[in-house]
Amino acid sequence: MKKKVLAGILAATMAFSMAACGSTGSSSDSGSSAASGSTAKTEEKGEPYTVTMVLQGSQQPDEERIEEKINEILEPELNAKLDIVVLPWASASQQLQLMLSGDEKIDLLYTNATTAVQYMHSGQIMDMSELIDKYGTNLKDIYGEDIAKTNQIDGFVYGVPNQIERGSIPAIFMRKDLVEKYNINTDEIKEPKDMEKVFETVQAGEPDMTMLFSSNNSDTPLSRLSRADGLGDANTGALMDQTNSTTVENYFASDWYKETATMLHDWYQKGYISKDAGTNTENWRTVCKAGNLFSLFFAYHPGTPVEFQSSTGYEFEIVPFYDQPIINSSSYGGIIFSVAQNSENPEKAMQVLDYIYGSPEVMNLLNWGEEGTDYVVEDEENGIINYPDGVTADNAGYSFNCGWELPNQFIAYKWDGSDPQLWDKMQEFNASGIESKALGFVFDNSEYADQVSALNNVISQYNGALSSGSGDPEELLPQFLEALDDAGIDDVIAAKQEQLDAFLAKK
Repeated sequence: MKKKVLAGILAATMAFSMAACGSTGSSSDSGSSAASGSTAKTEEKGEPYTVTMVLQGSQQPDEERIEEKINEILEPELNAKLDIVVLPWASASQQLQLMLSGDEKIDLLYTNATTAVQYMHSGQIMDMSELIDKYGTNLKDIYGEDIAKTNQIDGFVYGVPNQIERGSIPAIFMRKDLVEKYNINTDEIKEPKDMEKVFETVQAGEPDMTMLFSSNNSDTPLSRLSRADGLGDANTGALMDQTNSTTVENYFASDWYKETATMLHDWYQKGYISKDAGTNTENWRTVCKAGNLFSLFFAYHPGTPVEFQSSTGYEFEIVPFYDQPIINSSSYGGIIFSVAQNSENPEKAMQVLDYIYGSPEVMNLLNWGEEGTDYVVEDEENGIINYPDGVTADNAGYSFNCGWELPNQFIAYKWDGSDPQLWDKMQEFNASGIESKALGFVFDNSEYADQVSALNNVISQYNGALSSGSGDPEELLPQFLEALDDAGIDDVIAAKQEQLDAFLAKK
């Protein structure tokens, strides 16, 4: 089936580049934990049903070998098999849309709440509410029924959340060797503007180095600093004070946006931000690996220190700007699994999905491959693994290394270099979060497609320059806000507010 699907898609789409899924030791690396429960064995007879799970990442050479190992577990337990289809990042959304629009058999798919709502309106995914009631044993043990069903509109559950970090804390990540070389006192860094003195000091000694990473895409320094709740899409209005207010505002007209854009533009003029920030689309890891970057704003959680070191080769000094993470409206909807309308047996698909939430064995196989071949256990007590002798990231037969994309990374192994207590700390981090008043809400923009499209065009014209620091807010921001008004942002914000008010009234 897999070869048929991919062959059909390749014939219908243009060539695409293969994108790496994760970096060794990242927060997406799995850790070890006992399963909270498992789905009871099925007593069904007959031919096992093959559940097709669509993921995104890098195709693994020995995928079929791992499927065989997984199926040795699933067949006696559930009378089911698993077929993994991995779509590359560069074209995954287009390929998945083709699969859902056609008659290809898909059972489970990795997505997010905003996209899933579009699939829901197109009739491409199923309501999972009754499936959770009947087969969501592990899901309900992990989250409770309310959170297990939190991704819903008018009772239609469009997806279930993966077990990952909830929320994040904006922080400054600085190369530790340079912090030590220039005797930077990190205790004096309380908020972003305090970095100016640091940049001045380091730049004096490293005149050819970029002080702060910036680009014009979605990964801008301004977006990394934001604590607003975009309610699924900040372009159409946000809660600027999400733990205290339920008033939807124009994110781009907020005082915070203007002040932050002004600070970044000042740094741009002083040479702390690269002169090509307005056009740069290069990943920060590439810049850092080359030795040309001192710092960047990024979201902190307990897994980021190892992720940064393993993906760049440098240790980082990390200074969070807040004490607690905020669990915003999409914290349980950023990464979800949905059941496709094309599924020929949604009940069996749900049984398999729920089983994975409680199975360390299947999680380890999906993420890391086969013990002894793709990895070895270095520290059984702490669940730490590494490559076997002679195996590397370049020649491994299977190393998906995207635990965050899979149902429950907290019950699987962690990679060498990870904090032995990483998953315990991640659970504590999640428990410490402050909830947005709009937790669980997603904006249904299906009736405002034209306005949203017009707004996105305006935002793509102005926001990259302003949020990267390359654009002058005094000049561009008035033009930007006027163009947003002309595109109908007030009407969309009013619709979003109306939906949020109705959502809150039902809570």
